[in-house]
Amino acid sequence: MGVYLANLAQELSSVEDTFSVEAQILQDTLKSERNSISKLLDQRVKKIVRRALRSARSASREEVLPGMTEEEEEIYRQMLSAIATGRENILARVSQTEKPPAGRRDICRDYQVVRLLDSVPEFVGVDGRNYLLGKDDVAVIPAVHARNLRNKNLATEVNMRD
Repeated sequence: MGVYLANLAQELSSVEDTFSVEAQILQDTLKSERNSISKLLDQRVKKIVRRALRSARSASREEVLPGMTEEEEEIYRQMLSAIATGRENILARVSQTEKPPAGRRDICRDYQVVRLLDSVPEFVGVDGRNYLLGKDDVAVIPAVHARNLRNKNLATEVNMRD
């Protein structure tokens, strides 16, 4: 296929009038053939990636697949290695993570009660919750956000009495 494309390109370069019908046909043919090769390559790579993913999941990994070119075999081996290594690293990290200590969290340390002096735009807190606070609202929010709002004179701390 490379020889065919090279011949088309050479034939196009030998045309004297680049605006002639012959030159336009050659340009269109060359563009179409390159596009076809690109689509074919994309399909082959997708197939290789799917095969590598399946092999990485299974215990028996296929080393060489019939019908692949040397370049495709290299892509396959690299993908298989990357997927297998990545999966192993993720599984190792997941198995090493510690569970949070049992018992109650100190909510007074992690959260604070504030009264808003002005409205603030909606934000996502460090706890993953969405906060939409308006002027004069009283809210329990993560301490880090309470401190930031107080520093910007947008909120004041509400002291809770036991």
